Amino acid sequence: MTTDAPVGIVGLGLMGMALSARLIDAKIPLVGFVDPVRCGMFKASGGMVANSVRELAGRCRTIIVAVYSGEQVEALFDEIDDGAGAVRPVVICTTTCGPGEIIRIAVRASGAGLPLVEAPISGTSTEVLDGTATALLAGDDGVIDHAGGLLNILCPRSLRVGVIGDASRAKLAINLILQNNRAALAEGIAFAERMGLDGYAFLAAARQSAAYSRVMDSKGEKMLTRDYRPQSHIAQTLKDAELIIEEAGRCGMHLPLTTIQAELLRATIALEGPDRDSAAVIEAIRRRSALPEVLR
Repeated sequence: MTTDAPVGIVGLGLMGMALSARLIDAKIPLVGFVDPVRCGMFKASGGMVANSVRELAGRCRTIIVAVYSGEQVEALFDEIDDGAGAVRPVVICTTTCGPGEIIRIAVRASGAGLPLVEAPISGTSTEVLDGTATALLAGDDGVIDHAGGLLNILCPRSLRVGVIGDASRAKLAINLILQNNRAALAEGIAFAERMGLDGYAFLAAARQSAAYSRVMDSKGEKMLTRDYRPQSHIAQTLKDAELIIEEAGRCGMHLPLTTIQAELLRATIALEGPDRDSAAVIEAIRRRSALPEVLR
């Protein structure tokens, strides 16, 4: 491995492609392991394509993991371990995992001599692209410092939140608030529309009110125009909601708002499909007949 070894990225969905774009814009040589559908797009953007995770691990000094789930992250480590050379690459995990999952991953990484940074990202792929997303960083301070220049390119905004597992805990709690804010905005817009208010005028008023939250800026107009092109897939939103509920169960908590919100997400997926934007949750409220009986 040379000093100008490229950075690797595994997982090129919406978030992975946004992270890749930031690296390519910064002139960082980038190798991706990408499915055939996205291969041409990734090459056209300036990335190089590896034929396997093992090959990628052998070429790169830092590997960013941006796959769908913690289970998928765990499945990658044998291939990274097998492919890595004597100089073990730093692994930056941006996937939202359950705390137990990322702790198991950290144990596995430590056993393989692979330094790990836990770095789930709070924000959509669009917010990653424009530099307004926030990375929640956990792990060994020395490893985080070593990867600091790259982390700053990926997410200029970041917070150190503690030991491995704490970033996932913080991300789940943040997502709980965010998802319920989004559902409340959807219900408020649908309510205003049903009362005969102009949706755009209502959204403008809400932005100036005590109820303001950033979700009004990112999702309000999408809800009004029914523009559900994904900035994040609603199936991913539901996956995170289920992680939140599962972790709450481990803590002996019941989360009534999040439990109802998860049902709204399931109803929305039944209406719109799993790959629409999370703003589509408003459709489950607009179309009452689509709601589960418990929510009517």
